[in-house]
Amino acid sequence: MKRLSKMAAKVIGTLLLLFAAAHFLTAVPTVNAQANVEALSLAVYLDGFVMVNYQLKLNQTYPAISVRLIGETYEEMLVVDEQNLPLDYTITNNEALIYSLDTTEIAVSYFTQDLTAKTGKYWTLTANTPTNATVTLPATASIISINNVPELIQTVDSQVVLVMPAGVVEITYFTEHSLEPQTEKTDTMSLIITALLLSTALPIAASVIWLLKRRKPPLVPTETKSEVDTKKLFEKHKDLRQEEIQVISFLAERHGTAFEAELYEQLNLPRTTTWRLLKRLQAMGIVDITKTRRQNSVTIRKKFLKK
Repeated sequence: MKRLSKMAAKVIGTLLLLFAAAHFLTAVPTVNAQANVEALSLAVYLDGFVMVNYQLKLNQTYPAISVRLIGETYEEMLVVDEQNLPLDYTITNNEALIYSLDTTEIAVSYFTQDLTAKTGKYWTLTANTPTNATVTLPATASIISINNVPELIQTVDSQVVLVMPAGVVEITYFTEHSLEPQTEKTDTMSLIITALLLSTALPIAASVIWLLKRRKPPLVPTETKSEVDTKKLFEKHKDLRQEEIQVISFLAERHGTAFEAELYEQLNLPRTTTWRLLKRLQAMGIVDITKTRRQNSVTIRKKFLKK
């Protein structure tokens, strides 16, 4: 009897522990309920890569939140809080568990190739978004079809920007290469010049050549090259990382300005790493990033140039 009583006591104790654990788990809200997606953007590049950006707001009392990620692979993933400080995270089954204690805002960004597919010259972007998504297509893109009516469509810096409703987003587009119109234009001009030469009398052509030889080349204004005050810059920002110092040193060698492509070619840095470095330097007030039609220009701010 005593042995049966002891076994019954153990069973009852185990059941009580299981009941308490179940009650605790049901009392704590799921981590998914603590994060609100304030903004979601998809920036599509010419090579099919898509940069995904989440802006989240959450309850700072919860130690972690779970975020469902779009895509299957996540390159150069960065998770930062409202002070732009990195947060720890783990990824399991397309879901990121972010350790977010004492954090009210989180920004998640990464690159993925899983959202685009190419058939012939046509690209298709496909994504299932939990909220309205801002989609930015490449500068040379022309839309062929959209699976849903966008809430907004506009052109910003020669790029088509759409705000798509939550759910499945499917956009088919193709990109135009700037070399083709240029070649066509060059061929057309060559035909015009040839026709003019054939139809124009030889004395007139000779006179034109003589005038061209006598014409003086236009005066080219001398460009004053800026010099970066690296001593002043490094004294003010003593907490720079080694790769950030490399970027600033390269810009100083180029008199304070360079294209983004030159940076990752000369410094042997990946494109995504370079982009994140420049974004950090821009947030610190060290560089300005100017968007052009084909690539970005990076310039040291005037306050760090020698007078």
